[in-house]
Order: sequence, then structure tokens, then C-alpha cells
Amino acid sequence: MEMIWLFNLLVVDDEKFAVKGITQGIDWSDLPIRQIYEAYCAEEAKHILMTHNIDVLISDIEMPDANGLKLQEWVKEHSPFTETVFLTGHANFDYAQKAIQLGSFNYLLKPVDHSQLKEIVAKAIHKIQSEQELLDFNKTYETYYKHWLNQLPILVERFWQDLLGGKIPSTQERLQTAFEMYSIPLNAQSLIIPVLISVEQWKEDLNARDEEIMGYALRKAGAEMILQDNPGCVILDHNGFNLVLFYVQDSTPVSMELDNRCQDYIQACNRFFHCNLSCYIGEKTPVTEINQVVGTLLRMERDNVMKVNCVLHQLQLSHEVSGATLPSVASINDWFLLYELGKLDELLMRIDELTDRMQQGAARSETLQALCYGLIHMVYHVGHKKGLSIQNMFPHDELQDTAAATRSLKQLRSWAIRVVSTGIKYMSRHHQDISAVVAKVQKFISDHLHEELNREDIANYVHLNPAYLSRLFKKETGLSLSEYMLKVRMDKAQKLLIESDRKISSVAEVTGYSHFSHFAKMFKRVTGISPQEYRKKFQINKS
Repeated sequence: MEMIWLFNLLVVDDEKFAVKGITQGIDWSDLPIRQIYEAYCAEEAKHILMTHNIDVLISDIEMPDANGLKLQEWVKEHSPFTETVFLTGHANFDYAQKAIQLGSFNYLLKPVDHSQLKEIVAKAIHKIQSEQELLDFNKTYETYYKHWLNQLPILVERFWQDLLGGKIPSTQERLQTAFEMYSIPLNAQSLIIPVLISVEQWKEDLNARDEEIMGYALRKAGAEMILQDNPGCVILDHNGFNLVLFYVQDSTPVSMELDNRCQDYIQACNRFFHCNLSCYIGEKTPVTEINQVVGTLLRMERDNVMKVNCVLHQLQLSHEVSGATLPSVASINDWFLLYELGKLDELLMRIDELTDRMQQGAARSETLQALCYGLIHMVYHVGHKKGLSIQNMFPHDELQDTAAATRSLKQLRSWAIRVVSTGIKYMSRHHQDISAVVAKVQKFISDHLHEELNREDIANYVHLNPAYLSRLFKKETGLSLSEYMLKVRMDKAQKLLIESDRKISSVAEVTGYSHFSHFAKMFKRVTGISPQEYRKKFQINKS
């Protein structure tokens, strides 16, 4: 809707008939004028200008108390947005020059042509309106620009999440556009150092909301202690890990300094946030290849089931793994996948093949120990990944009897066969139990959809720890508990809106929302439209 602007006009002349000739002798009705004021001297004009917003001033130059040029000097100081049109009975060039210097809009000689004066006033009004519209636009732009600046950290985090999640192509052209849009001090050829922060254990029981708050606190502390004054950002990546991104410049800390920062950060988090965590430092990498390096750090984090509260480098861990945890005679990396997939026969065959080669090569005791600890590492790694209790898997402490297992190659072979067989059979049984628990949770949610459920309520029903249940449920379904409940609620709400005549407030209650506004907000987030619009749209389509 177009805004209608109205303007005030002031006419000043020491001759009454001259004033009336302009105010009443000209038809101003077709111009957007709100009020016309009259003054017969400069002092009276000043009073009106001080008490009213005057947009256009028509003033005689020759007046007995103070001429119009003096009045214009005053107007320029006290009412700078007023446009002035001068009138005079003398064709004096000095007057015209002075009027122009004082910023007057125009200059006319008496007797005044009314149509010409009206045309000049119309032009003055148009100029004022254009300037006002530009000023309002600039104010509006400035308001939204401030909002945009306030949201910029969130937009930057969203950009990195989308890039690391593969939602944005890592082409130089696409990255350059994003860097300019979000004022990120990088170009498509820039380097980045990623630091992955992995929380290994919360020392206190936290619900989902508390974990989210503490995660935010860890990111803020990471920005202060690890990033410090260096350009970069700290984000929550799409895998749920906190990630520090250093934008590499001359001031970027060297390896030793970065190590020290991470060590200080770990100690502070141990003390103030009651958690154990480790930092995984990547190598300098082109921004176009950041996905690969972060993927390497994630694999490092996944493989590290032994060390806590430590700083590990991208190259350091690979050297440690190849030199310390695996036997020198062969690599058992592919055993991890066979064990995780439950391929018992194939894994037993690999154990026989390796121990046969070790027999032929006259293996030393160090080699037996390396293989033994490599298998233990495999068991803990896969168990940790699946969220299983190793103590329940091996209740007779088979993993602790390493001295007996490494006494001879024959005993090592028997121990290895017993360990992988026990582990795979346990994981097979437990997988069935997991499916039963998830089915029970889904039915409980369906039966209690009208209630305001939380994670603790559901966990109590199936007698599991809330954090463990969350990991279990997401692993089985691909959705978190909250995402699944939202999906079920919205599916039921959509069905009721289309197939029933229930009031929308009643639909909200049936799907577990006590506040209609919250229901409407969540419904629009999922569907993109309000419940009212959804019912109208799909009931029309149905009919």
C-alpha cells in the first residue's frame, strides 16, 4: 500500500494582499498540502517555523524588520529540511546569487505568475518526498542490516554446517560467493586448520537441554581459549561435534602454541564444565578440501577408545596406530569391519591365516602382544561404536587374561577365537533386544501422544539410561527421540486436519500440545504453512 505524504506551506510577506494572493488566489487543492500558514514579518515566520514542521517556505526578500535572506540564514540553521522559494520586486543579481548560496530552491520576480509559482512548489514537494522516501529506505535498510549483523554468526555457522554436510558444493566459485556474502575473511585459495573437540564423558547426568547448554558453553570457551584473537569460528557440525576452524593467516599459532592452547582448554573444561574431552588437530588444508580433513579427524575420534583428555594430531595418531597397536607381520585393519558385521567364519579364517604365517616366521613375544592388544582395541572400538557394555559382553574377564594369551602362539590362537566368537554372538543377540526396545518405545509414544512426553519419561518406561536410549533409538531409526515424536505428532495432526472437522485447538491437544501457539509454530516449521492454510488447501484438493 502506497504511503500518502502531506506537506505544510508557509507564505511570508510584509504586504497582506501579496500573502492572500498566494494563499487564497492559487488553487492548491490538487497538491498534497496539509496546511497553509501565513506570516507578515520575519519574526512571525520564525515562530511558525519553530512550532510547526514547514516543508516549503515562500518568502519575500524585501521586508522592513529583516529581509528574506537573513530569514533564510536562520532557516538553514534551525529548519534545514525546509525548501525556500524567494520572491522579490527587484531583478538584483546579488540577491539571486546570495539566495543560491543559502541553498534556496528557486527565485522568482514579482509580479508572480501563479501557475509558475504553483509548478515550482510542486517540484519542491516532489524533491522533499523523494528525499524522505530515500531517508526512510535508508533507515529501514539500516534496521534490517543491524538484524542481519546480529544473525551473522548463526548464518556463518549454517554455511559451514552445510558445506561439511555436503549440501553446498565446494567449488571455488560457490565458496567465493559465500565468503563475500557472509563477510568471511577467506578466498577460494585460503587454508584452514580444523580442530575437532570430542566430549568423551560428562561427569554428571545431563538431560538433552542441559547437554545443549553445556555444548554451547564449550563452544564459547573454545572461541576464547583456542581461537582467541585469531580469525575463525567455532561451530557445531552436522555430526554433533564441536569444531574450531582457524582461518590461516600470518598470525595463526604454530603447532606447539596450538597444542598448549588445547591443553589449557581441556584442563579448564575438566574443572569448570565437569567433562572429559580430547582435541584432534588437523593439518593445514585448502578450504576446498576441508571435508576430507574433517572426515579424517572424525575417524581418529572414532578409533580412539583408549586415550582421554589428550591432544592428538592428524599424522601423530596414524603413526601410533601403525607402529604400536598392530603386529609387524600383517595389518588387521579389515578385521574391524568383519567383526562389526558379524562375519564370524571369515574372521576365524583370517585368524588362522595370520597365526599360520606368524608360526612360519618364528614370531617373537612382542608380535604376540601386538596382535593381542590389537584385538582388544577392535573389541572396545566396535563395542563403543554400538553403545554396548564390554563388561556384559565378557562377564568372565576374558579380555583381562592377556598374560596367558601371549604365552604361546597356540594359546593366542585359542584366545582370539574365543574372544571374537563371544563378541559376535553377543552383538547378534543384543541387536534383537535393541529392535524390541525400539518397538516398545514407538508404541509407548503412539499410546501417549496426547501427553507432553520427554526423554526421561520414555527412558523410565523401558528402564534404560536416557542418554543410552537416545543413542540406541537414533541408531535403529535414524531419528532422535524428539525428531521421531515431532514426526508422529505432525503426521497425526495432518491426518486430523484433512479427515476431521475438529477445531485446530483440539487437534493441538490430541497431539500433545497444551499451547496452541507452540503447536502452530512447530506445524509451520514442518509443513511450511499454518494449520489453517493446510486444512483449507488439502480439504479443497480432497473435495
